[in-house]
Amino acid sequence: MSLARWNVAAPSRLLWLLVVLLLALPSPALGQAAADPPAAPGPAPAAPAPRAAAPAPRAAAQGIPLGSWAGELETLSRWLDQRRGSEACVERCYALERLRITGAVGEGPLHFELSGAVLADGPVAVPLFGPPEHVRVEAVLEADGRAARREPAPISFAAGHYYLWTAARRFVLRGTMELQGDLTLTIPGPLNSFEADVIDGAVVEGSRLSGLSGATLHFSRDGDAAQSAGPTVFQLSRAVRIGREIGFEYRLVMRSGTDLGVVRLPLVFGEKVLDVSGASGFRVEGGELVLPTSGRTAEMTISGTLPKVGSFTPDPRSPYEWWLFESDAEHRLTVKGDVRQVDVAESPIPPTQATSRLLLVQRGQRVEVSVEPLASVEVLAAVVRGHRRTLVLTERGDLVADDALTYENNGIDYLSYAPGGRPIYLATDGKAQRIMHQGAAAAAEVLVPLQTGSHSIQVQSLAQAALRPLGGTLELPMPRYPLTASHVALTVGMPERVVPLALLGGDRPVWFADAGDAVAVVLGFLAAWIAVRPGGAPSRGRLRALRVLGGLVLAGLWFVAPATFVAILVGIATAGVAWLAGRLFRGTARAVAIAVLVGAGCLALLAGLFAVSAGRYPQAVGAMYETASAPAASRSADVKPSSKATSALAPGGAVLEGVTPVALSLPSYARSLHVRRELVTRDRAFRPVLVYATSSALLPLGLLWLAGAALLFAAHRAPLAELYRRAAERVARKPDGDGDGRPGGRARGEP
Repeated sequence: MSLARWNVAAPSRLLWLLVVLLLALPSPALGQAAADPPAAPGPAPAAPAPRAAAPAPRAAAQGIPLGSWAGELETLSRWLDQRRGSEACVERCYALERLRITGAVGEGPLHFELSGAVLADGPVAVPLFGPPEHVRVEAVLEADGRAARREPAPISFAAGHYYLWTAARRFVLRGTMELQGDLTLTIPGPLNSFEADVIDGAVVEGSRLSGLSGATLHFSRDGDAAQSAGPTVFQLSRAVRIGREIGFEYRLVMRSGTDLGVVRLPLVFGEKVLDVSGASGFRVEGGELVLPTSGRTAEMTISGTLPKVGSFTPDPRSPYEWWLFESDAEHRLTVKGDVRQVDVAESPIPPTQATSRLLLVQRGQRVEVSVEPLASVEVLAAVVRGHRRTLVLTERGDLVADDALTYENNGIDYLSYAPGGRPIYLATDGKAQRIMHQGAAAAAEVLVPLQTGSHSIQVQSLAQAALRPLGGTLELPMPRYPLTASHVALTVGMPERVVPLALLGGDRPVWFADAGDAVAVVLGFLAAWIAVRPGGAPSRGRLRALRVLGGLVLAGLWFVAPATFVAILVGIATAGVAWLAGRLFRGTARAVAIAVLVGAGCLALLAGLFAVSAGRYPQAVGAMYETASAPAASRSADVKPSSKATSALAPGGAVLEGVTPVALSLPSYARSLHVRRELVTRDRAFRPVLVYATSSALLPLGLLWLAGAALLFAAHRAPLAELYRRAAERVARKPDGDGDGRPGGRARGEP
């Protein structure tokens, strides 16, 4: 081969060479996959052959040369197939193909042959048939479909049927079964096909069936003689549902080799039949339900009511029955008896309650059922999620109230609402409603129509309050309604001449002073301790008394004029820092520092004034409530015939009766207090009480404050006069130099 041809073929040759080298390397996994199967009994070989020389069975069967790269690839492929098949089976891991039964019915055992497969790696429980108490089984197993490997079948029973424990990929189970008592055979399945080649009898459901799952097969010894007396297949399933009344539902399935004709079902439990589906007609005669049928099969559903529950037994024609018992949340069901309870999912009648119980009742067994009604408790059909009330007291003693409620309703039509005053406005979900009350005796209560779900209500009312000249207590009116409120928030607005001292009745009392006021008082005393510097040499006691008086004056100024208090506090702080800067700096640096401090003081003053105005001075005008306009036909509310419309306050002061009202703007107020109460009910009513004082009662305190301020000014008269003198001299002082402003020169006319 030439060099050019070798270069062209080199890549492919190198690739194959690498593959052969990799396959030639020893690998535990490949060695395990390629191991020889167990050898037949005989003399042992003289010497063990090398592992590499042992050919894979499948490779040898296909004529692949031993030890070649093709054989190694075949070994690798088989190892990968085993790795892919080693995943665990998580769902149905078997397949039942065909069940064939032969023999004579009622004369000795029947022979059966069942073929199937296992879909998992490892043993699997394969369901066969049952019930074990009436079926006796003896069988052998042919694993992998080879008759040479017959062995006794590992068979046991559980959950009402036999099962086979095997790991064979394909198997054939042959044996005998003997039916004892009822000639019935249950097949859990799923089974693809069923064949019955029996003599001296027959399978009622048919000798060739397919797609069986949870089925019951019935064997008949003599078909004609057995079916002349009644239906061969009589499967009755019952459901008893206990609620406000006791209802029942029966599902009846009948099959026969001849026409069924008229079937009679005894009503031994006092059943009152209301409906039968699946029958052309029905009637009750002498305690029996007469069901006319046509043909050899019939399926029908019977429903009605029962007078009571007690002892229940299955129909004599049924070998077994499914009994489903259910009860609602208001009843407790107790079931006793020598019966077996099974999974509700196997019920032929679908359950409807979480308390369902399914019983398998055999012929001759009895079920005792008792019911205990449970006592119900009162629940909240409607609740107020939140109630916000704004109550404004005017100078003349009028109380204007605005209530906003959000509620959750589940069945109440009207709410009897007493607003605590004369109602003047009503709206639901922002839409104005006519104000209605029921009769003259309930004129103070408003009937508010409630809707199902979450909605809102707005009510405005007017009342009067008697204010005392100097102060006292005032019980604020609150609305009354029969619903439970999660929380109620009250805002009380007062005019200038009414000074609130406390608002009681909430979860916590609200006082005229809070933590912020305490901080302001402490700052006032600190500022007075620094700023009070009377002239002369006062004694230590007099100096301490003047400083305490200064703190009281500044603290009182915080409650009288907060803005002035902030301005004085900022001024004192700026002067103190400027004095410190004058001691630390000289010349230009001192001037710059003082200028910066003055600017910072101005900014602090503006910030303090803004904070005070935002926190202590509410807006003078309350919120405006606007109502969307709507046609007169849509604004009128539906009311009961016995209701009577009240008069409403119309714009301009005119009072009209039976019209849709308009909202009133809340009056302005100078001071306000807020209080909150959680979980308000009829037994835990919210009754707020306002403790107040008038401006007339506070006049002596104002005079005392003025006297204290005058005393402080008199004590600082000498320092203030000295400060004024220095300032006047500083302003009147002329700069050094000549008269025309030139430095170093002399004034004109001087020698």
